[in-house]
Amino acid sequence: MSRPRITLRRIASWLTGAATLVLCERLGTALGLWLALPVPGSVLGMLLLLFGLMLYGSVPAGLADVSGLLLRLLALLFLPAAVGVYFLRGFAPSDWLALLVATTVGTLFSLLISALLLQWLLRRTDPGPPND
Repeated sequence: MSRPRITLRRIASWLTGAATLVLCERLGTALGLWLALPVPGSVLGMLLLLFGLMLYGSVPAGLADVSGLLLRLLALLFLPAAVGVYFLRGFAPSDWLALLVATTVGTLFSLLISALLLQWLLRRTDPGPPND
């Protein structure tokens, strides 16, 4: 199996995509602090990225490459949280129950919203039955 050829143009594209993500996150954090909003800066950064991509009209190749790689490695980003839960031994059983319920409800809610959004997007892009 041959490896993809890495060119200077591809490296620049990846660096531009990564810089775009970092810049949006930093701008979101600064905006949240400046306006004293009760929203995390990373969420504001995602909104800035969304609006920027809507204005641009498409996702640049470098940003798509970097984002795809980050999504494939997403499970590794949850490792610190999982390790942190391991050290919460001082919780009472009722605290663990609340944590379990919140995690379960949050996961089910996320799955439901994702499924509804996918269904809506598929209906929107469906060309309809072919004309014979």
